[in-house]
Amino acid sequence: MDRQQIMIRRALAAGAGLLILILLVLGVKGCLNARKDRAFRSYASDVRAVVDESNNLATNLFGTLSKPSNAQALDVQNEVNAIATDGEQLVQRARDTSHPGELNEAQNWIVASLEFRRDALKQIAQQIPAALSDRARRPAVVAIAAQMQAFLASDVIYSQRAVPALRKAYAKRDITERFPASRSLPDLGWLDPSTVETRLGKIGTTSKAATPGTHGTGLQGVIAMSSGTALTETGVNRIAATSNLSFDVQVMNQGESEETDVTVSVSIRDGKPINLEQSISRIAAGATQTVTIPITPTPETGAISNVTVEVAAVPGEKVRDNNKATYQVVFTKG
Repeated sequence: MDRQQIMIRRALAAGAGLLILILLVLGVKGCLNARKDRAFRSYASDVRAVVDESNNLATNLFGTLSKPSNAQALDVQNEVNAIATDGEQLVQRARDTSHPGELNEAQNWIVASLEFRRDALKQIAQQIPAALSDRARRPAVVAIAAQMQAFLASDVIYSQRAVPALRKAYAKRDITERFPASRSLPDLGWLDPSTVETRLGKIGTTSKAATPGTHGTGLQGVIAMSSGTALTETGVNRIAATSNLSFDVQVMNQGESEETDVTVSVSIRDGKPINLEQSISRIAAGATQTVTIPITPTPETGAISNVTVEVAAVPGEKVRDNNKATYQVVFTKG
């Protein structure tokens, strides 16, 4: 009888231990599930905050680009640069947002969507001075309209990839959460250069009367990068047509006043015609500035091409003989 009681007691103890173990496992599993549910809900809250802020940045951008004002181009550019900086910070914030592994796909799509917007903001800011000038504004306007495609792509990525991935993951978890819509591009009119030009026209231009004193700019030299080859007007220049080919154009303000929005152009002929422009936002009197102009598309190789580099005249400039130079160039395979 004593042995039987001992066996019964051992069985009861083993059963109690097993029950406690089961309860512990269930408790730990319940805690882990609750923790994961909280992580899912926290991530949904973070997504809503990031998307709402990104939408606000887009609203500020298009408000800046279309509201009637007499703002100077540099002021508008500074505003867009500030928005671009906020966009960069938003991308980094999205990248650093903690999330369960089941949400990796959605997370990647959200970051990609925000990166498209950030990159477009940076490119638009660079084109603002030229787009608001009176001289050769069309290429800059076309470039801005092209960047609007990035906003459209961002909206498509978010709505067609990020949101479905989010809903699928949350449904599998049996969690109901709301995800905001995101439409950074207000309307498709921004894809049309003529519409963009009309809307930017409401801002005004940077043209102004010349200040007293002498005015003038001079082309000081052109260097092909990344080889560092200085172009010369005597003889034929040989330049490797690499994918990262660019010209560093040195421009000097030879007048007595600061000059703004100085347009520098590069045209390549006798091969595939290439026309490019960039603007120098400010040049102090007597100072020299260098503007880098990427050469895209890659020039044709083998034949002699005429490369003309020209600095547009500034208001009040009378002497223009040193504003332009033409070089004979053979582009070789990089």
